Amino acid sequence: MAMVGQYGTSGNIGTFNTPINAQQTTGGGSGNMVGGLIKAGIGLGKGLYGNKLANDNVANMQGLYDKQIAAARPGSISGGIYGNTNYNADTNTLDYSTNAQTQGMLNSLYDQQTGYANQLANFNKDPMALGQYMYDLKRPAMQQAQDIQTNQALERLQATGMLSSSSGNQLQGSLAQSQMLANQEALAQDMMNAQNIANAIQSRQTASMAGIGGINTAMNQQAQNAINMGVNVAPPTGTATAYQNQMNTKAKTGGGLADILGMAGTAMGGPVGGMIGSAVGSLFS
Repeated sequence: MAMVGQYGTSGNIGTFNTPINAQQTTGGGSGNMVGGLIKAGIGLGKGLYGNKLANDNVANMQGLYDKQIAAARPGSISGGIYGNTNYNADTNTLDYSTNAQTQGMLNSLYDQQTGYANQLANFNKDPMALGQYMYDLKRPAMQQAQDIQTNQALERLQATGMLSSSSGNQLQGSLAQSQMLANQEALAQDMMNAQNIANAIQSRQTASMAGIGGINTAMNQQAQNAINMGVNVAPPTGTATAYQNQMNTKAKTGGGLADILGMAGTAMGGPVGGMIGSAVGSLFS
């Protein structure tokens, strides 16, 4: 405060008067602080409102996405040719249940496949055994026919007096050789027949396996039909943008709050207030 004194004519000190225009001005800094707080408060309010809008937008986009996911889920098929296909929403899986007819066919085909597999396993243990068995079954009849053939030849040779002649011996040798060749051909044919039987068993086994595979393919196709009942949808294109906007508005809101708290700390004055304002501001930046 400036003091102005006046001296009297006698040399005594007169009274001191304060000039009318000499006043303290202490309100300028406070006014700037209040204005800053108001401005920061308005910014914070905008940020909070923007944050709400961003949250609502994210919620809407998520709700839309959930509806699209629900629309894309498979359906259920009842009364199919081979059975029913049911969609389980709790486990997000498809369950298939065969009907009685299909289950009966499957059981029969599996039994056939097992039986053919056992037959082939026995055949492969000794591939020659079946052919030999088949040959042995007809060998007695063949032997009986050959014995009759031999006896008739001997009777003819005896009747013509050629039984002990060189020509008679040649005829008997040729007959025995032809019979031996017939036996060998019959055995070879039975070996070939046995292999043909094994091939036929294998073909039947393959057919039974194909029948099982055909039913499985039809069941899979019915499951695919259930999947196709869902709509093929893509995620909303604005989902990523909505989440990014939400993050940005939260950052702005935190910045506005940091400004207010920082100003409040500074208003406390002194080093302590400044430190508080800086620390709080850095937490929300």
